[in-house]
Amino acid sequence: MSFLDLFRRKKNKNIEVAEETIQPVMLTDQKAINHYVVELCEQMIDISKGMEEVREEYEQVTSYFNDITIVEGLEGQQKDTLVDVATSVTKLTKARNDYLNADHRITDEMFHLLDDNEAEMPGIIKRLKANEEYLDAIKRDMNRLSGEKIEWSVLRQERSTEQKTLRQMSFTMLYVFGASAIVVAAVSLMLKWDLLPLLVVALLAVIAGSYIVLRMQDCAKEIKKCDANLNRAIALENRVKIKFVNIKNAVDYTCERFHVNNSMELTYNYEQYIEACKEREIFKQTNEDLEYFNGRLVRLLGAMNLYDPKVWLNYADAIVDPREMVEVKHNLFARRQKLRERIEYNLSAIEDMKKEVEKYIDSLGEKQEQVRTIMARVDEINKGNTP
Repeated sequence: MSFLDLFRRKKNKNIEVAEETIQPVMLTDQKAINHYVVELCEQMIDISKGMEEVREEYEQVTSYFNDITIVEGLEGQQKDTLVDVATSVTKLTKARNDYLNADHRITDEMFHLLDDNEAEMPGIIKRLKANEEYLDAIKRDMNRLSGEKIEWSVLRQERSTEQKTLRQMSFTMLYVFGASAIVVAAVSLMLKWDLLPLLVVALLAVIAGSYIVLRMQDCAKEIKKCDANLNRAIALENRVKIKFVNIKNAVDYTCERFHVNNSMELTYNYEQYIEACKEREIFKQTNEDLEYFNGRLVRLLGAMNLYDPKVWLNYADAIVDPREMVEVKHNLFARRQKLRERIEYNLSAIEDMKKEVEKYIDSLGEKQEQVRTIMARVDEINKGNTP
């Protein structure tokens, strides 16, 4: 395994690899030596350039520590003002995050739908309620008319049946009274009775016939009345059905338009929309207030010549609560320690590479000066990299 492969393997592992020992290689072929030295030089340059970014981050973390020292050292009115402003930033940030993380009353789609029709919503809800009430009234009318139709149909059927029965009775009575009259007349002639029995039979026939005729006339009148009322009920029902279809279509259209099942649900959604508007207005005001206090906090910290005043917008609670400040310092310390270990490891790796190059530099011939120039450049780059 070459030194280059070993170094690449170390870079891909955790920082514990810094404790490993770099194993030197033994090369005898000049071409292999030249190639090996070039690889080492390239690696030293790449590591040195990469360490520049690490060093800048290390200096940045150190600057944050210095800022913390300045902030913690404040006293009197200056400290009170800073804490008050940071407290406002903390509370407003929490209020904004609570709103953003909360379960909203209605979906964004429903909110925008109601918002687009906000001016018309009271009228739409009122019409939908009225249409639903009218629809219920129409249903009751349809049920009543349906009952009337059944009632008149049954009555007509009864009168038709009675009329048919009376007609049959009339024919039967005609035959009976006719036969009775013949028998009475024959008996009267044979026995020389007077005509009184015949007259009695005739009178009974007249009375019975008159009753049947009158009753048949009453049935005919009632059948005619039933037909008229039945036709009226059918006509009214047809008219009501047309109204029902129109109103039902209007109700279905409104419900489908606003993705609801009835006016109660639409009313509820509209009430939730009103509350959501109030919450959004509060959220908007909270953002405006937060922007104002963020600006004040940055200006106050900027007047103290801090390295990065804006970064404290994310750690305003640390200004207010010393326990949070301890946590911030702990995280910065751990971060700086990791950066220090990276720098020390890379410097150690470069030193090992330089020793490897020194072992073969005398055999490089005319390339020796070029390699020494590269190593000098590496030393110059890493001059300020020692933490």
